[in-house]
Amino acid sequence: MKKLSVPLLLWWQLVQQLRKRGNGERESGAFILGKPNCRRASCFACYDDLDEAALLSGIITFHARGFARLWDICQERNLRVLADVHTHPSDWTGQSESDRTHPMVAQSGHFAIILPNFARGNSRSLRGAGIYEYLSDHRWKNWKVKLAPVKISLL
Repeated sequence: MKKLSVPLLLWWQLVQQLRKRGNGERESGAFILGKPNCRRASCFACYDDLDEAALLSGIITFHARGFARLWDICQERNLRVLADVHTHPSDWTGQSESDRTHPMVAQSGHFAIILPNFARGNSRSLRGAGIYEYLSDHRWKNWKVKLAPVKISLL
């Protein structure tokens, strides 16, 4: 089983950015990045920094130009995508049909994390989040937060 560790300060910064970019009115999201062969997050890239139109409709619509910029950043900084995080407008953190059928990264072991209430909740933990691991062929494992291989760490 692949694991993901996100330093607390990085997680806090990420959640703050998602709140700010969604402004309590629309979904927002980001990719969590880390070094190759390492499951520890080192930075993130917000969807709207990669694709300026990603958040304009109220829901996330991420286009090919955003992926091109993401892959350029990964190549330039020797990083890879570990997970994606996006927000939903209510307490519901289940995967929508679009979330299930259009994974941001369709690679086995990729994590998709969904935060409730446009990320207005706790920014120090994963409490209330939906955590999903992509298995392959549009199949996902739904993790309970306490059992998930995704952890917020102090280091």
